[in-house]
Amino acid sequence: MIVQKYGGSSVSTISKITKIAKNIKNTIKDKLIVVVSAMGKTTNKLSLWAEKISKDINKRELDALLSTGEQQTASLMAMALLGFGIKAISLNAFQAGIKTTNNHTKALIKSIDTKRILNLFKTYDVIVITGFQGFYKKNITTLGRGGSDTTAVALASALNAKCEIYTDVEAVYTTNPKDFQSAKKLQTLSFETALEMASAGAKVIDERALEIAKKYNTQIFLGKTCENDKTKGSYVMNKDFLEKPKVFGLSVRENIILCEIHTKNISQILSKLKNLNLNLEMFCVFDDKISFICKKNELKTLEKALKTVKNLKLIKFYDNLSKYTLVGTGFSTHPDITEKLVSSLEKKQIKLQNLVLTETTISFLNTKERSREVIFLLTSQFDL
Repeated sequence: MIVQKYGGSSVSTISKITKIAKNIKNTIKDKLIVVVSAMGKTTNKLSLWAEKISKDINKRELDALLSTGEQQTASLMAMALLGFGIKAISLNAFQAGIKTTNNHTKALIKSIDTKRILNLFKTYDVIVITGFQGFYKKNITTLGRGGSDTTAVALASALNAKCEIYTDVEAVYTTNPKDFQSAKKLQTLSFETALEMASAGAKVIDERALEIAKKYNTQIFLGKTCENDKTKGSYVMNKDFLEKPKVFGLSVRENIILCEIHTKNISQILSKLKNLNLNLEMFCVFDDKISFICKKNELKTLEKALKTVKNLKLIKFYDNLSKYTLVGTGFSTHPDITEKLVSSLEKKQIKLQNLVLTETTISFLNTKERSREVIFLLTSQFDL
């Protein structure tokens, strides 16, 4: 059994959906689950409509609205497959038994009831399932951005199946090939390396999907839609590395906000932040100051929460920043890599902000304006 996932750009038009269905017709050998995202920018469009209706959007209703995008794609894909004579059926998350937590817009998958899926395979060869969504009791939930990846990997893990994720990019590269044309393709990545790259901002695959894959040892193939030559893609799997340090890739995350809070009540701030369900990173606590970064679209939520905190001395926000992360192994035990990074940037008078070092990553901040210069310099220095 194989689980294939097709992203929004791959199913953005009727002709693309038909092309995928035709390719499945020509290549299908095993029972197949097809997980689909919403067509193109459908989710963005639906979100904008909701914002025009209300400034304080009800999250239950937002999930009900956003889930229609994937249901539209799933039905169209099933119709296309049926048109090519393939026994196919579409299922939404409720029908597929994908149970989640009750966190609307950011739900986590709790379990998948595979009985109905396995029973349907007695009649059908392809089951098309909506990505990005699940259900809690009788309510629709969504999994957040990148949720279709998570759906696909969770299904593959639950069914002990192979997982293939298709987009408009041929493989995983050392850095974004759109920014640096000489970026090198990575044929294989360990779960750990892929997870570090994703968490640092690389558009490889959703972090939660990788966490599930690592937990259940589910191998993932990442490739270009309708490219049937598997040697051209990338595999994420268990892979052991020697102690010799190595830099595997560079990830860049833009539209970052750096927040600095001056207060003597650090514990109160941390308590407030933990309940916001935001992606806060690069925490640093020193005396009466705490700093961290967040995404630009999370700033309003953060500001609203901080207004309720008493005895704040000062809050500063710094925007127009990008986060750069070298991903590899052996960084904390081999300081020469960090030295090489800092030295190369200093020579170009590129200032480092908030340098954070772990065994597998080196992250720092810099202004967005110098992004291309930083990318070119680091990819050259570390042969990426």
